[in-house]
Amino acid sequence: MIIDGHAHVYNEKNAEKIVSAFTELHRMEPTASLGQGTVADLVGKMKENGTDYTVLANFGPSRSVEKINEWTLSVAEEYPQLIPLVSVFPGIAVDKVAGWVQKGAKGIKMHNGIQGFAADDPGLEPVYRFCEENRIPITFHCGETSRVHLNEYTETERLTEVVKQYPGIPFVMTHLAAGDPETVFRVAEECPNVIFDTSITMTGERCIYRIHDDFWESDENVVDAFRRIGCRRISFGSDYPFGNPSGDIRRIRRLGLSDSEKELILGGNSYRLYMAQP
Repeated sequence: MIIDGHAHVYNEKNAEKIVSAFTELHRMEPTASLGQGTVADLVGKMKENGTDYTVLANFGPSRSVEKINEWTLSVAEEYPQLIPLVSVFPGIAVDKVAGWVQKGAKGIKMHNGIQGFAADDPGLEPVYRFCEENRIPITFHCGETSRVHLNEYTETERLTEVVKQYPGIPFVMTHLAAGDPETVFRVAEECPNVIFDTSITMTGERCIYRIHDDFWESDENVVDAFRRIGCRRISFGSDYPFGNPSGDIRRIRRLGLSDSEKELILGGNSYRLYMAQP
């Protein structure tokens, strides 16, 4: 089973504009593999590369996040191969979050940098308590994945302080916690409730400037690092439409890991997070 644990889709009317804005913000050099960001394009690519499920990690500003969440849930209802996450903001009512979970949301996504709030904002405490009580996973955009520095909200140190406060929440730190190997190893040791996704840092094409590429470009380094962290704590994520799911899958398959280790990374760990919930 293959599960892409990190993708974004947008309303067909707005997708081209949003993808263009993100590529400009992050100073990307668009490649032929850059996705369109539409549901139809994503589902088509899933058929091509054999992906069984894809996790929709959509988010947005507080003024529109509720509308985005409802749209994401409606898309997942129409396409059962899509696993929906919802986004939040400080002060959001827990009853609202619980309602989205009842409608099928399998977790929460925060991109604190773009959304413009700190992960340790007191207004998020009720959401964290709710997630801990119900074992609902939370995905954090982590660190910088380009030369663009928006603010301090996605720095690994700030995020791990929250992770440590809520040991009962499974947290996903995207982009291998921004990719610094020693930071990844330290977070893995200090925060046993963290899973790291592979997006952009060790997969992805060079459409976006990546930090610490020299380490993750080596397949041997990747194998050693994944085994040191534990392959049960690594999940494949493409960051579609900005990453290339097909290329990422090919790279993971060619790594010098056992078949069982690859199965965990390519889908088993995400299955455990999102589809094996009671």
